[in-house]
Amino acid sequence: MMKTLRIEWMKLKNYRTFWVLLAMTIVGSPAFNYSIYDLMDNSFPKIKGKSIIGSPFAFPDVWQTVTWNSSMLFIIPAILVITLTCNEFTYRTHRQNIIDGWKRSQFVAVKIFEVFLLSLLMTLVVFLTVLYFGRFANKIPEGVDPWQNIRFIYFYFVEMISYTMIAFLISMFIKRAGLSMGIFFVYMVMEQFAVGLLGSRYNKLWVAYFPEEVTDRLIPQPYAQKLLSNKEAILRWENHIPLYLVIALLYLTTYILVTTLRFKKADL
Repeated sequence: MMKTLRIEWMKLKNYRTFWVLLAMTIVGSPAFNYSIYDLMDNSFPKIKGKSIIGSPFAFPDVWQTVTWNSSMLFIIPAILVITLTCNEFTYRTHRQNIIDGWKRSQFVAVKIFEVFLLSLLMTLVVFLTVLYFGRFANKIPEGVDPWQNIRFIYFYFVEMISYTMIAFLISMFIKRAGLSMGIFFVYMVMEQFAVGLLGSRYNKLWVAYFPEEVTDRLIPQPYAQKLLSNKEAILRWENHIPLYLVIALLYLTTYILVTTLRFKKADL
């Protein structure tokens, strides 16, 4: 594995687009969260010096706030995954790797490992962003355990690896970066449209288990939750978390199996 990873590094280290997209991925989450933090701090009315929506960027709520905000930037790492995957087919490096002695399953395993590392890097950035807002931008409320809601970091990782694996799956089938990005974006929009239409208008509860929706539900929208607190809805969400995680794992396993079988049978 280490030898193949070194070869992958040789492909990437002088690739300017990779570094630009990676930098956007790393900087995007802190910058986006700071913009929202600054907007809320200056725009929302305050009562006795406190915002009417509470302190979403203070512990323990900051875990949910920052992860939910950061999840909206999924398109940037998805573009990075699509670009790197499709470049293998554009420049025929995948064929050269096989000629050089790689197994087809080995090639796919390395690409999936890259997706895993990217999702892990994004999770680390979000974790550090949470610590910044929770410890430095806001005082820790008295009697509050700052690690109380750390599970949202794990939920964020599950959500991001799901999004990036969908992007990887599309890339392995389409093989062209521009078209893959278009299909990925259209799929995301169409699923949200289907969830909204079938879930809200026709009350079809099974739409909650669509690939994108099931991971999105791991991190509820934090702002409206403060304004419209519904204990019954919160309890229902808590009870569904194990099911959401199991279904997300099943989808992830499916993505891995399908992409592996696709590349094994594909004409190089």
